[in-house]
Amino acid sequence: MSPHRQRSRTSLRNPRSATRGRLTAAVIALCAVAHAAPAAADMVPGLRVMLHPSAAPRGTLPDGTRAKLERVAGTALAITAVTRTGALELALPGPVDDAIASRLAKLLREDRAVLWAQPMRAPRATAKVAPSDARFRAPDRRLLVRLADGVAEDWSTLAPRFAERLGTPVAAQRKIGNVWLLSLLTARAPDALAAAADTLQQDPEVMYADAVRRMVPQQVPDDPLFAIQWSLSSPAAGVNAPAAWDVQRGSAAITVAVIDTGILPHPDLDGRVLPGYDFVTDAVSARDGDARDPNPRDEGDWADDGDCGDGVPGNDSFFHGLFVSGLIAARTDNGIGIAGMDWAASILPVRTLARCGGTLADVFEGMLWASGVQIAAVPPNPHPARVINMSLAGFGACSSAIQEAVDDALAQGAVVVAAAGNAAMDAEDFSPANCGGVIAVGATDNTGERTGYSNFGRRVDLSAPGGDGGDESSLIVSTHALGTTTPGGPAYAIAAGTSFSTALVSGTVSLMLARNPTLTPGRVLSILQGTTREFPLGTQCRAGSVCGTGLLDAGVAVASTTPASGSLPPNAVPVIEYYRVDIDHYFMTADPGEVAYLDIQLRGIWERTGIVFFAYPDAFLAPPGVQPVCRFHAGGLVDSHFFTANAAECQFVQARWPGTWTLESPAAFWIEVPDASGACRDGTIPVYRFFDNRQDANHRHTPDLSLRRAMNNRGWVPEGTNGVAFCSPA
Repeated sequence: MSPHRQRSRTSLRNPRSATRGRLTAAVIALCAVAHAAPAAADMVPGLRVMLHPSAAPRGTLPDGTRAKLERVAGTALAITAVTRTGALELALPGPVDDAIASRLAKLLREDRAVLWAQPMRAPRATAKVAPSDARFRAPDRRLLVRLADGVAEDWSTLAPRFAERLGTPVAAQRKIGNVWLLSLLTARAPDALAAAADTLQQDPEVMYADAVRRMVPQQVPDDPLFAIQWSLSSPAAGVNAPAAWDVQRGSAAITVAVIDTGILPHPDLDGRVLPGYDFVTDAVSARDGDARDPNPRDEGDWADDGDCGDGVPGNDSFFHGLFVSGLIAARTDNGIGIAGMDWAASILPVRTLARCGGTLADVFEGMLWASGVQIAAVPPNPHPARVINMSLAGFGACSSAIQEAVDDALAQGAVVVAAAGNAAMDAEDFSPANCGGVIAVGATDNTGERTGYSNFGRRVDLSAPGGDGGDESSLIVSTHALGTTTPGGPAYAIAAGTSFSTALVSGTVSLMLARNPTLTPGRVLSILQGTTREFPLGTQCRAGSVCGTGLLDAGVAVASTTPASGSLPPNAVPVIEYYRVDIDHYFMTADPGEVAYLDIQLRGIWERTGIVFFAYPDAFLAPPGVQPVCRFHAGGLVDSHFFTANAAECQFVQARWPGTWTLESPAAFWIEVPDASGACRDGTIPVYRFFDNRQDANHRHTPDLSLRRAMNNRGWVPEGTNGVAFCSPA
């Protein structure tokens, strides 16, 4: 995954001319785009769809689920194949043009039963010419292998079996989630390693095998540098950020994971960075004296000529993760530096890139941890991300392991945003932008035209400013550090790359989720694409489907996001969650008067978390089967509330703790409950209950799957029927 960063960076403290030399590349790219535009006669035979794990087991399509998908799409769907990671290939009654297929995919991905959906286009030839960045050709000896379901993880048997098939010794290094990292005796070029992975995939004991490839970075407030942030406010080419801020400025409850080179202290990010983790396993590349560790500090990614492979030129350190983090969440309206897209979101630095970039294995592990998956020998992540920013790219198809990591993140409600890449080639050839369910972002310049370096093609979902030129009037400015090798003091710099387009989209997504945390990833993409501005007349992007649906318009996207409390199901009321930081307590209420009192009289003591689910004010307005929710309060040292829709539990609390827990209401609201297995009926979503396991006996209720994983990782105890307390109307 690569940045083209050194040729386009200029320090604002030590100005120097950025390397130019893009004219020839831009002309070549224009020719490539002209020939890459899709033919009008292209027809699509079906859709590729990944179901949410709550809707059906991986790789299956039960009759009831198929009937639901057919109702949503308005057409018959027949399963014809299943991918190695469990996505379904669904045939339509007959081939349709690409526009119709895209519309059907949009309808499906907005349903909660679907993680992602996309047209099943005819296979295209993989690019015969690799990108000019020689780091993509670095050899490796490792494979990511997931065993078939039910296969015993007995490496005394499996290692000799795989060695015989590959003709070389094989050793198991460690397990990452459900995937094993294997090493071969000798390193191989990417094509040869990919061939070995393909050979291993033919073994019936293997679900999939991926070659470990190289990935590298793609690189009205009073903030004094806001005046040169054309990418935020230029009417022709900016993202209309001030209009977005008029509607929503962000929420501290939203975590954005930046999977990158790590982070450094910077005054424009004070108080906004969570403890992250360093997943770089090569201590030499990491430059921190060890392999994985809890400190995601960016130690610098400088390299001398030849360090990263024969013919690969050296480079200065760029501190790419810091630059990207500033674009997403630099402190805005604080009188210094720049304005970030989101004024309140927290950044979770996940270091996976260092000298010479990073490996697919490290990126895979970082993605899983970012979404809350527990990794062996690594502390659990207490802040699973709602947005995962991947300003990086690797040459080749989307690996099965990365696709699984994307699917896991989407299943938790996280949105994954990735750079289309900086090679002026078809984005279909660059991962993770080419993975299903990922929002792929191309780059535009200060006129709204595609930049000379940006990848293009039908896999690009939308474009955003990435910069292209030689000074602050045409490049992107963000947080940086002094130093060409090891990091020095904080600074600001200007640069260009799809990395930075990606960060602007991620910041917009975090604003949208702050406004409505119940949005699904599919709905987020639909809003983003549905609110883009048209590319300017005369641009190559306006002439063909090569730059996505249009230019990011954060103002319209955020304004088009209906607040969670404003999108009520029929007859329902919002149940709004509050948090009190000094006692680490959560509270919820559906009473409008109580909401107003908390928002006005107790503001600063109790603050909204942004979490909302829905219930009914009385049984007469609700569907059959709803139950009243008892609400108790305990004073003194406990000072907490307890809610239950279980009549037996309500009676038990009254009988067991009279005088301690006082019944405040026998029906604070009415809501449906799960069946004996913890499942909620179609049309409702689970609300999970957690107990803090302390003497103050506080509970938290959330429909958010990322928060469900966060509370588990924090040691809170799930309660209810398989952890489900209520079923909220969706």
